[in-house]
Amino acid sequence: MASVTQPQLLDEPTTGVKDVALVPVPDGLVSVIERLAANPQVDVAKLEKIIELQERVLKHQSEQAFNVAFSALQSDIPTIIEKASTDKATYAPLEDIIEPVRPVLSRHGFSLSFRTEWPTEKSVKVIGILTHREGHARQSEFLSAADQSGSKNPIQALASAVSYGKRYTTKDLLCIVTRGEDDDAEKAVPKKAPDAPEGYDAWLATLEGVAGEGLAAFASAWNKSQRSFRDHLARTAPKTLEGIKVAAAKVKAQ
Repeated sequence: MASVTQPQLLDEPTTGVKDVALVPVPDGLVSVIERLAANPQVDVAKLEKIIELQERVLKHQSEQAFNVAFSALQSDIPTIIEKASTDKATYAPLEDIIEPVRPVLSRHGFSLSFRTEWPTEKSVKVIGILTHREGHARQSEFLSAADQSGSKNPIQALASAVSYGKRYTTKDLLCIVTRGEDDDAEKAVPKKAPDAPEGYDAWLATLEGVAGEGLAAFASAWNKSQRSFRDHLARTAPKTLEGIKVAAAKVKAQ
């Protein structure tokens, strides 16, 4: 079995007991801790520092493994065809996104999960969680008011917002690109054009969530936003901007 020789514990003695050089112990955090904990000459504070150091090393290693695997994953993520539509645009339903992506995630050691929270009776927060088998995870959050379009009842309105949140966070976490079935970029009206500023998608999701708090909250968030984000939205997706304003105005009127 592989072994690791721990360095001598160096500190000012407080009990008169000489510092002891640890003998080789089996590799692995649990074995190291058990060996140290059984040694009455090991200072507890020193042991805690060793554990903290090991945890930082493991965290760094898992994050590195995540980044390497994510880079390889990107080349296998397919472009998703938008087969569903509303009266304003086309879109890809959640099942059309998850089905082709799930085997790709598995092949690269990733899993995707969601957590749903209910900040208020009329709003929902969806947290998408992309986890790698080495332990590191990345999250994307989507906050929205209930989707009251059409003739939905209150439960259906919240369920629709949850579904949209799962679609959005999945696309955000995996950098998924969608396009209209006829490959007409203008008809598909994607939210993010190829020249979108870095961080634009996350900003847009936040802006849509703030709109659920009313027109005043939307106006405040808009005025504080990065100018390049505002200009890009107004230039590439004016209908989306108008829809967000309308949604904010409706909240104020209620």
